[in-house]
Amino acid sequence: MKSVKSLSQNHPRHVGRPSGTELPTGVGTGPKTVCRLGLVVAAAALCATRADRVEACTLWGAAGSAAGGGTIVCKNRDWKPDHTQVLKMRRSEEGYAYFGLCTVYATQSTEGMAAGVNEKGLTAFTAATSSLPSSTWKDRKVTRNVTTPILLGYATCDEVLAKRDALFSSMRPTFVMIADRTKILMVEVGLDGKYALKTIENGVVGHANHYLDKTLAEFNVNVGDSSRTRQDRIDQLLKTSRKPFTIDTFAAIGRDQHDGPDNSLWRSGKVARTLASWIVACPRDGAPRLRVVIANPDQKEETHVLVLDERFWKATE
Repeated sequence: MKSVKSLSQNHPRHVGRPSGTELPTGVGTGPKTVCRLGLVVAAAALCATRADRVEACTLWGAAGSAAGGGTIVCKNRDWKPDHTQVLKMRRSEEGYAYFGLCTVYATQSTEGMAAGVNEKGLTAFTAATSSLPSSTWKDRKVTRNVTTPILLGYATCDEVLAKRDALFSSMRPTFVMIADRTKILMVEVGLDGKYALKTIENGVVGHANHYLDKTLAEFNVNVGDSSRTRQDRIDQLLKTSRKPFTIDTFAAIGRDQHDGPDNSLWRSGKVARTLASWIVACPRDGAPRLRVVIANPDQKEETHVLVLDERFWKATE
């Protein structure tokens, strides 16, 4: 039986000035603020840049009996084919070691973390909120580094839940999937401290690039066709596919091209392409397994299958 716990957070006390964020200069917190912010969002929708319309990434997962016990989660990473990706181990005295998919741009000295799993078996990754133009929040003081702090500082989903307000109310708009051995967290983060969180212990979950929780519908300023199509497709496949899911069945779903180059789960379009597929299967007992496909532009596609046991965490550099 499917069991999905849902928790929505709307922090009215944060509407004026949430922790870690900042309202535009001259904007107050009274009734006029709502109108002004509405105009700002509407104007941003009209002036949205091409980058806002990339509509990047599809996330999905299964937990409990749907995953044969434990959890399986996947991120198909879509973006402009203007960079490469590498797998790297990161170790720090400030927290847990973690292994991740890093983005590498020729024009940048730092590398971004697109998806990762830490030594405790906690997995975290994000998808873009393409329905909400970044111009509505890029000048605000929000937490922009999402994945790395989670991997560094948390061993389980329960630990994340205990700190959910501190984590998500100041975070930039994003969609975050987090998983351990027993459950999956699917988090939608909006603006002004608002977020919605689902806990999946026995069932499935999928997410594209627009808000699904009704309490965050105001942030669906401009929902793209690709996001709607991919959401419908992943929901259909999760519902109709044979269960329990395995890494192999998730890998097959990740290659789905049912809806053409721009709207499929595996995309080959001109603006956005699927550049990687990251799958972590975390059983109730035993070592997690990782399967990563890296499809860097103008390079031969790579597939890595790894057992994340004690030896892996000690030996990998």
